[in-house]
Amino acid sequence: MFEELKKKILKSSLLWSIILIIAGLGLAGWNAMDAFYAATGYVSFTQLTPDQIKSQLVDIDVTEAYGCFLIEGEENTKTHQQKITHLYYIIPTGDIYATDYRYMSIRVPASYESKMDAISDNTGNGIISDPLRLSGKIKKLSSEDYSYFESYFKEAGFSDEEIAQATIPYNIDVFASKASMSGVYIVLFGAGVALLIFGIFRIAKVAGGSSLKKLRKDIAATGYSESMIDSDYHSAKSFDKKGTLKIGRLMTYYISGSDARAIPNNKIMWAYQNTVTHRTNGVKTGTTYNVMIFDEITPKGHSFSVANESIAQDMLALINTMLPWVVVGYSDELKKLYNKDRSQFLQLRYNTCEHIAAEPAPASSGDSPVGGQP
Repeated sequence: MFEELKKKILKSSLLWSIILIIAGLGLAGWNAMDAFYAATGYVSFTQLTPDQIKSQLVDIDVTEAYGCFLIEGEENTKTHQQKITHLYYIIPTGDIYATDYRYMSIRVPASYESKMDAISDNTGNGIISDPLRLSGKIKKLSSEDYSYFESYFKEAGFSDEEIAQATIPYNIDVFASKASMSGVYIVLFGAGVALLIFGIFRIAKVAGGSSLKKLRKDIAATGYSESMIDSDYHSAKSFDKKGTLKIGRLMTYYISGSDARAIPNNKIMWAYQNTVTHRTNGVKTGTTYNVMIFDEITPKGHSFSVANESIAQDMLALINTMLPWVVVGYSDELKKLYNKDRSQFLQLRYNTCEHIAAEPAPASSGDSPVGGQP
């Protein structure tokens, strides 16, 4: 039994564990350098030569600008009012003393428009402005943005060859808040590392047998021997194709995440079907079926997802005939009684008979379905 469950858990959790590992590697790897600079300090952009400019976090003191070539905005769909969100300006690489420099782009929030326009005016008049300290991330211009960037230079009289020699297709995307974005990069990197560790832990946990620890405790708490449970498990009826949800005469067995668990049937008080209809914009997109089981150990209940209503009804029919002390079916009155007067609820069936499983009655086409929550 235990080896069989170990293999089932490994098989069922392996795919998700691999997905977690891949997602963790991707998220951590994608944000590793940004998180590093966020934690240790941004690169000084003015110290970078054109061939050193790549995707990285930078601090820049803007003292020169050559006008705005692109404006981004958004429209309120209700009022149709438009507002500027970002502006793109031309800036040189390097500091004012650089001999090897190119022109590139900087994208700033609209709040910096007046300051950037003032710097552009000063540059046009041969005046070096006081430094405007900004922080952001260097990104390659999209093909659409580059077309506007290129057009700006063509309108200024640059040939294609001169544009290729004098510019680089990069953009500094300025942050509205350096501290906030630094925090985002660190959090994303940390989340990636956490996913990676969790994925590895899941595999190691199952391979090492730790996924069966809770099941062994569940069994030990009942006083049943492992040989009794082994026999009960193998004779139990399965309610899914993978055999991860089974009801025996002694216990109900299930797999939760990467853990095997079991509920002692003699502690079960109530069971019913819960059907959930999912809708998107008023259109039905699907239905899920769950069997709810409430026991003395977990009075808030367990929710077991099954493939369809027929399986849910079969499961409840088995509980109804084999475990006669369990209230089967749902009504608002039962819910109120269970929550407000548990002792009275237990008098309905739980306290009226000995908790010894009966032989389940054979199914017939004339059997009526067991009531469930709509």
